[in-house]
Amino acid sequence: MVLSHAGVDHFNRYLNTTVGREKLCRLVQYFARFYAFYLFRNGAPKDTIQRWVDLKTHLGNGRKFFRLLKPVEFAQTGLKSLAIKDEVLRYTAVAKQIGMAFYYLTEVFVLSNSINFYKSPNIKKITEFGQRCWMAAIAASLISGLYKFKQLNVREHMLEKSRKAIVNTEEKSDAQISELKTQEKTLAKDKYNARYAFIQDAVDIIIPSTGLGYLKADEGIVGLAGIITSLLAMNTQWKKLA
Repeated sequence: MVLSHAGVDHFNRYLNTTVGREKLCRLVQYFARFYAFYLFRNGAPKDTIQRWVDLKTHLGNGRKFFRLLKPVEFAQTGLKSLAIKDEVLRYTAVAKQIGMAFYYLTEVFVLSNSINFYKSPNIKKITEFGQRCWMAAIAASLISGLYKFKQLNVREHMLEKSRKAIVNTEEKSDAQISELKTQEKTLAKDKYNARYAFIQDAVDIIIPSTGLGYLKADEGIVGLAGIITSLLAMNTQWKKLA
């Protein structure tokens, strides 16, 4: 594989974004989580396993510094979501943003506790509350995704009727055909984005579900889930900078 200047420039632009660096750290963190479990299952020496556990822990704390003011961002987005006209999309969007805002707010206390800056006596309850908020936010996003699939099916049905009407008419204009092709491209893009987000949410929800004990998944499964969703998020950020 030959690296071009354009490719390196793109990579540098990616690393120059906070989201890009955070998602890269997330990928390595969850790989370390998966690999530590893999080493444990295969009877590796304790010091080797601990090396990867420590990497996972330190990267987790480092990522929390990246996200210290995230609650403000999600609170603002939540307020903007109130302007969405569709009730289902509005309620699910607001629920998601509120859930994520509270999740990142609890992370401030978790980080403070981890670095011994402030030891909260209720850190276990705070952590559990944060996990519940994260899970609720993802659940709201999944409900929104299912609703979008329904809307997209309706749009596809209407577009199919329009296509048949144009095909069957004797007087076809170039403008009609061009408009139809534009709508088809837009629909295909919206379907792709909806599926992409739904898959990411469906995999991501494994992590808080396991942390809360609702899902009996081992560290290897959780690590793989984190790796997959990190790669998906990185790909999204990468394309934004193209």
